[in-house]
Amino acid sequence: MADRAPRLFLVDTFGLIFRAYHARARSGAPAMRTRSGLSTEAVYIFQSMLRKLVAEEHPEYIAAVFESAVPTFRDEMYADYKANRAAAPPELLTQIPYIRRLLEALRIPVLEYPRFEADDVIGSLACRAASQGLEVYIVSSDKDLLQLVADCIFVLNPAKENLVYDAAKVVEAMGVDPGQVADLLALQGDAVDNIPGAPGIGDKGARDLIQRFGRVEQALDNAAQVERRMYRESLLQHRDQILLSKKLATIDTSAPVELDLEAVLATPADAEKLKGLYQELEFHSLLKEFGPSVREGPVDYGRLESEEELRAWLGDAVKSSAPVAVALGLAEAGQIDLGGVGLAFRSGEARVVPLAVAKATLGAAAVPKSVHDLKTVWRSLDRFEIGIAGVAHDTRLYSYLLESTRTDYSLAECVFRRFSHKLEGGLAPVLIRMERAGVRIDREALEALSVQLERRLEELTARIHELAGKPFNINSPQQLGKVLFEDLKLPAPGRTSKTKAHSTSAEVLEDLAGEHEIVRLTLEYRQIAKLKGTYADALPALVNPETGRLHTTFDQCGSATGRLSSSDPNLQNIPIRTELGRQIRAAFVPRQGWRLMSADYSQIELRVLAHVSSDPVLTDAFRRSEDIHTRTAAEVLGVPPLMVGPEERRRAKAINFGIVYGLSAFGLANQIGVSRTEAQAYISRYFTRYAGVKKFIDSTIAEVRQTGLTRTMFGRIRAIPDINSPNPNARGFAERTAVNSPIQGAAADL
Repeated sequence: MADRAPRLFLVDTFGLIFRAYHARARSGAPAMRTRSGLSTEAVYIFQSMLRKLVAEEHPEYIAAVFESAVPTFRDEMYADYKANRAAAPPELLTQIPYIRRLLEALRIPVLEYPRFEADDVIGSLACRAASQGLEVYIVSSDKDLLQLVADCIFVLNPAKENLVYDAAKVVEAMGVDPGQVADLLALQGDAVDNIPGAPGIGDKGARDLIQRFGRVEQALDNAAQVERRMYRESLLQHRDQILLSKKLATIDTSAPVELDLEAVLATPADAEKLKGLYQELEFHSLLKEFGPSVREGPVDYGRLESEEELRAWLGDAVKSSAPVAVALGLAEAGQIDLGGVGLAFRSGEARVVPLAVAKATLGAAAVPKSVHDLKTVWRSLDRFEIGIAGVAHDTRLYSYLLESTRTDYSLAECVFRRFSHKLEGGLAPVLIRMERAGVRIDREALEALSVQLERRLEELTARIHELAGKPFNINSPQQLGKVLFEDLKLPAPGRTSKTKAHSTSAEVLEDLAGEHEIVRLTLEYRQIAKLKGTYADALPALVNPETGRLHTTFDQCGSATGRLSSSDPNLQNIPIRTELGRQIRAAFVPRQGWRLMSADYSQIELRVLAHVSSDPVLTDAFRRSEDIHTRTAAEVLGVPPLMVGPEERRRAKAINFGIVYGLSAFGLANQIGVSRTEAQAYISRYFTRYAGVKKFIDSTIAEVRQTGLTRTMFGRIRAIPDINSPNPNARGFAERTAVNSPIQGAAADL
C-alpha cells in the first residue's frame, strides 16, 4: 500500500461561521454571553468544528480562508450580486476579531485576497495543491464548492458529521457531476447570492436539463427541442441572464494566489494563548482540558524551638490524621546527629526540631508516623530515653517487600508504601472470599461440547493425515516437524536446542499458516484439543462435591508483572474470541435468580502507554474519548476516520496491541493478512505518527540495559537479566519484556 499523499485542508471560514450562527439562532437555544454581555456562540461553535476536524483528520497542512473586505469582480460584473443578503448581525460581527485570535492561538494561518471571494481563493489553492500531488479537503457546507471536487479534491462538510464528498457523493447529492454543478446553479439560481438563474425552471427542471444536455450552453443551443413549454421559453427568453448566472456561479481557479506549503504547515496550538482566550470568553468547560496547573511552590524549611511552636505547626496534620514523616540524622553506627529530628507532613515543607522538644510528639500514639527502619530509629531514640509510638509506615520494610533479594534498603532506594499497604495488603481478604464463593458451571453443556469437540478432532485428524500422505502422531512435535519440513518441504525454522528438531511452536506455525492447508488445520487441531482437555473435560471433574462449584486459587505473587494468577483450575484464561470459546464461557452460570456481571477497564494498557510515553497523538485520542483503533487506522492506514470499516479497524487493533510489544513485520503480516513489505510500512508509519511511543520504547530499553530492571509508574520492579545477553533470541525477548512490563505492570497495579 502506497503512503497516503499529504493533505491540505482549506477552511471556508465565513461560510461555516454564518451557517453555524444562524442555525443556532433558529434552534431557539439561549444565547451564549460572557458576564459582560459579549456574545460568544459563533466563536464557540467555530472552535468546536475546527478542533474536531484537527483531532479526527490530523491534517499535514491547513489554512482558514477569509472573504475579501472590498468588492470583488462579481460585484463589478453584476451590481445586484448578493443584494438580497442581509447584513451580518452586530452580535456576530463583534465575534470576528475573537475568531481571528482563535485561529492565531490554534496556529492556523489566515488567507484573504482583495477582490476575490473565499471560494475563488479556495478553488485556486486547491487546484495548485492537487497539481503538486497533495490531497485537498475543502471544509465547507456550501454547495457551490462541490464543483471543485476532483480526483484529489474533496469537500468535507462539518455540518453533516464531517461527511466527505467525492465525485460519487456529489452525483448522489446534486444529481450531476462536479463539473456540471455551475451549470446546474446557472439554471437553478441562488437566492442567497442573488444569482437570477432561469425563471420557471426550478431545481428538478435544472437537474433534468443538465442530465440531458450536459452543459447549460448545450441546453440553450437546443432549447427548441425541450418538450416542456415553460422550460423551453425560459431558455429562449433568458439566454443572457442564464449565461451571466453561470459566470457568477463558476469558481475562478486562476486567482493570483500562491501556495506556500511552509506557511500552511499544521503545527500544535499555542496552549497558553488558547487558554487565555478561553478564560476571557468564559469557556469554562473547555478550560478543563488544560488540567490543573502544575507549579513548583517555594520550599519551606525551618526550625522550631519550642513545644508550642511544634503543636501549632502540626495542627493541620493532627486534624487530618496525616502521617508525620520522622527522619533522624544518623552518623556512623547509628549515633544520632544532635542537630535534631526532621519532621514533615506535606510536600515542600519540613521542620527540624530538637530532640527534647520533639519528645512528646514522638511518643504520642495519636499522631501517626512514617519512619525508615523503625528498629534502628527505636534503638537510637532509646539511648536518650525517648520512645516512639504510632508508627504506621516503615519504608525500609516496604522496600524489602518490593524486592527481597536487594542488599540496599536505604531511604534513597525505598519506594511506595502502596504495594504492601494499599495495592497488595488489602487484597488478600478479598481473594479469600472469592475463592470461598467459587463459581457454578453447567456440567451438561460442557459434556455435550466435549462430544462435539471430539467429533471435530476426528475430522481434522483424518484430513491432516490425508494431506501428509500418511498417518502420524499430530501431538508429537518431532513427527509433525518431519512431516512439515522434510516431507512437505515447507520453509524450515531453526532447530530447538534440546532435541535439535525443527520447532513446531505456535509462533512458527502461525508464520507458516499461509504456506499450506495442513498448517492451518494443525493450528485448529491444537486449539480444539486444548479446549477439550483443559476445559470441556477437565472442569466438570474439578467441581467440589460438597458445594457443587469450582473453587480456584488466586496468587498475588504468581506473575512477574504483578498480575493475579489463577490455578486449580485457571479461570483467568477462559477463551472468548471464537465461537467454541464462547460456548465454554457460557457454561459458567449464576445461581437461580442471579446474574453474572462483567466489568473491565477500556483499553487500559493503551491508556497506560499514552500516559508513560506522553505521546501527543495517543493522549489526545483518549482525552477526546475517540476510538483509538479508528484513530490508528486514520493515522497509519491512511483512511479518513469516517471511512474506517471493520477490516481497517481490525488491522489497526492488531497494530496498536502488537507493535509496542515488539511484533515484527513478519508477525504482523501474518496476523492481518498483508505482505511483509506492507506490514513494515505500517510499522514505520506507526512510529512516525506516534513518535512519543517510539521514544518511550527506545529510552526504556536503553535504561534497562544500564540498570537491569524495569519499574512501573507505581514503583513495581522486575529484573530483566537477559537484556545484555549475547544470544540474540534471549536479548530480543528481554527487550520486549522490558517494554511490556511497565505497561502490563501498571495496568495490574491499577
